[in-house]
Amino acid sequence: MSRSIFDGAFWLYSAVVVLAPLPLGSTGPVVLAIATLVLGLAVPGLLLTNLRRGQIGLLAVLVGLALITFGVLGEQLSWVQWPWAASDPLWQEAARLLGGSVPPAGAVARAQPFYAMGLGAAGFLALSGGILIGGDPQLARRVLRLVAVAGLVYALAAVASFAIDPSRVLLIYAKQAHQTSLTSPFLNRNTAGIYYGCCALIWQMLVCEVLDRHLPDGRFSVASLRQRLNNRARRRLVVLLACWLVMLSAMFLTGSRGAVLLSLVAAVAAAVLFFHRRLPRYYGAAIAAAGGLAIAAALLSLLGGGVSSRFSAQGLSDEGRLSTYRATWKMVLDHPWLGSGFGTFEWLYPAYRSDDISLMGTWNRAHNSWLELAADGGMLMAAAIIIGLIGGGVVLAHGVLHRRRDVIFPVVGLCTLMAAVLHSTIDFSLQIPGFTIVVAAVIGVSLAQSFRSGRASVPSRDRAGTTERRV
Repeated sequence: MSRSIFDGAFWLYSAVVVLAPLPLGSTGPVVLAIATLVLGLAVPGLLLTNLRRGQIGLLAVLVGLALITFGVLGEQLSWVQWPWAASDPLWQEAARLLGGSVPPAGAVARAQPFYAMGLGAAGFLALSGGILIGGDPQLARRVLRLVAVAGLVYALAAVASFAIDPSRVLLIYAKQAHQTSLTSPFLNRNTAGIYYGCCALIWQMLVCEVLDRHLPDGRFSVASLRQRLNNRARRRLVVLLACWLVMLSAMFLTGSRGAVLLSLVAAVAAAVLFFHRRLPRYYGAAIAAAGGLAIAAALLSLLGGGVSSRFSAQGLSDEGRLSTYRATWKMVLDHPWLGSGFGTFEWLYPAYRSDDISLMGTWNRAHNSWLELAADGGMLMAAAIIIGLIGGGVVLAHGVLHRRRDVIFPVVGLCTLMAAVLHSTIDFSLQIPGFTIVVAAVIGVSLAQSFRSGRASVPSRDRAGTTERRV
């Protein structure tokens, strides 16, 4: 019975991870609510497994972050009327102008923080589920493969749709912007670019695994590799390389400067980290990184014509973003501890918007998720999340350096975390549920596999039919 429940929970969880990019990155409230509900049903079933100390520690940290979030949320919604608590100055000004009393509220938009919790809940459940599944290396590998295959299917569909009608997302939804860039299955080309870059990273690591499996012990040698690769391995290598190139092509077609640049850097870092034990001790990593960057530059030149032209025309950034960053920082200084309220950026930003930004368009995001988090949730909330991310990076780095088998997990997790976090300093990819759920699942299984693990720990049945557990 336990095994059946666990299997059902695993496939429910996997279905959400695979389908999260549809439709339009699960940005609609109904779609996000359904995804969160299904994840909420799946995670309790995934608890039917033997948890190791590393998994328990990771889950404890997540619970701690959730409690901090609920504390901030409660203050923003004024669940408890503390004697020393005061409403946001905007509400005090409204009460003065209306000549009456206004119910206290810690957020500039009443109740909005509650409705903005969908993204956080989905990310929390996806990361928790990944950690629970990651205790079994076979299931963890299955999650990575599902993410990679789903990304490949989306890439093929997106390229075909873009070739037929560039003005629509998957031939269905009309684009409001980015008419000359591939964005499917998302609306924004930057989110699509970093999504395809992260999926390409998994395909690349599968290629590296095949190469590593057929290399003799010791340092890397092209000659020894050619001798040891049999026909079956060569066919598998060709298929994996083809899938990787499809993902790269889709990524380049998005025309996203930040996504392409960070994805290529993450790809080079992943290759160096994966083969670091085979490289010469003192200078091998530097030489490998230089060679990888040269290959990345060649790929950018051959496949990324649109990206290169944007670099030439606009450079690495634009004045609109920089001006928005300055305005958002002023919002942080005016609401330093509890923020203006989760999800209230688009309500408050017009009061801080400067006149050096074009009047065209609406800025409903800060294009820096961490700065926006500090503005919405306060500096303490942002600091807690950033410390948690740094801690996760340390755990993954520990796995890269100390694991002998299945090093693909910490390498993929660390480089995905690096790419997603850094990209969110120049855009809002982690504020798109369809991308956040996928990244959280990949990082979750990678975190769980960053510790030494034995055999699978999912419930099983013995011959007599009684339920036992494998350790």
